Amino acid sequence: MDNGTSRGARFLSRALFVSGVAVAAVTALYLVLLGRMAFVDWSRGKGWLLVFTPALGLLAYVLLARGRRGARGAPVRWLAVVLALAVLWPAWEAYAWMRGPQMYVWTWWQRENPESARPVGAWLLPSKGLVRARTDGVFVYNGEGRSAGGVAAAEGTTLCALSRATSHETGLVASARTPDGCGARVSAVDLREGRELWAKDFPAAPSRDRDASVVAAVDGTAVAVTQGALLGLDLRGGAELWRAPVPAGCEVRALDGAGGRVLYVEDCSGGGGPARLTALDARTGTVAWQSPLRTTGPHTELRMVSARPIALRAGESVLLFDDSGHERGAVPVSGPREDLLTEPGPLVSGDLLITPVKDKVPGVSAYSLVDGHRVWHAALDGATVLGIAQGRSPGGADVVTSTAARTYLWHLDGSTGRRKAEPTILRDVPLGRRFEIYPETAEGYTFVNLDAGGELPAFFALGWVRGW
Repeated sequence: MDNGTSRGARFLSRALFVSGVAVAAVTALYLVLLGRMAFVDWSRGKGWLLVFTPALGLLAYVLLARGRRGARGAPVRWLAVVLALAVLWPAWEAYAWMRGPQMYVWTWWQRENPESARPVGAWLLPSKGLVRARTDGVFVYNGEGRSAGGVAAAEGTTLCALSRATSHETGLVASARTPDGCGARVSAVDLREGRELWAKDFPAAPSRDRDASVVAAVDGTAVAVTQGALLGLDLRGGAELWRAPVPAGCEVRALDGAGGRVLYVEDCSGGGGPARLTALDARTGTVAWQSPLRTTGPHTELRMVSARPIALRAGESVLLFDDSGHERGAVPVSGPREDLLTEPGPLVSGDLLITPVKDKVPGVSAYSLVDGHRVWHAALDGATVLGIAQGRSPGGADVVTSTAARTYLWHLDGSTGRRKAEPTILRDVPLGRRFEIYPETAEGYTFVNLDAGGELPAFFALGWVRGW
């Protein structure tokens, strides 16, 4: 009986020793992680470590003190080492849960030369590549981030505008030529091959809006604003398909299109006339309908927010129209609840307009594009909203925010505004004030910087942090 008791005591002391070594290994790992967190900004999970590390250290001390007699013999010590190494993996996984999801910059493309050129815009290609346009040309990159050609601006011109969307892997570029304004030259670029398909010179229409839309790609039609007319051209060939005259004293101040329909605002308020939203058949130029705007004036902001569903920013309201041109609602730009911000730009997701807003605390709100009522609001912990993009999951919305300490990527349910997951910390991202966000692959995201100056990378891709 004494022998049995002795064997039980030896087994217990050995088990305590082996367990103590394993817990001590986890404690050492967490101490190293705590030390590293003292020198980085993305220290989420530090609170959990401050709780668990002392507790684990105390537990390791007690176990080793109780089991010190079980440390005799090489087999026991080897077993302790093996178990200590084995528990490091689940301990690391526990730490990964504590710190939450994080992403880092795993590849980037530094600025192109010359640095003085100003970025104009960007497109994402269906072939996983992207396009970044500057005043001196269009630069195409393949899905691996390598240069895949491009088109330089014609001599004596500077690129000034892009079509909002591409069609058939073709984008439209508008250029300015002194003393003419933006749109004096319009060209189509094959984005798959990185070459110019055609280019035409037009008398540019004078515009009071610096950021007015002057080109649009709608299915197979290129639409261009010229002096006295709106032109429809074959997108790939450049042949003129139709011409819609613009009355004297009027100007086109907003242009967009989708689903075989061209939408534009014809503003005649400078000559004492009304402003109206017009819809044309993109292939023939036939007028489908016209709708007068109740908010007009030479200084009224007019900008297409969405072509499908139709939403138009007109002064202090975002006006909503059905497919027949009947106004069916409005979203106030300034209201008792909150004010809509113009920067960063809003996201249209289905029948919702998701936009940054300003109230007592900043955040994002979603408004119905059917009747204009607010569907949901997300405060996002009061952080400043830097950008909004379509989420990788269907119906989702991703929001980039910034605080004094770090940058986050929030993943929201587009229909409810609720968090779909814990916000992702973006480690040391070289973001400017203006940028585009593209869900690139299942692994991460691509950000395209559009700040002038050339100090930041032209674009960079993010990947998930697996290790440190």
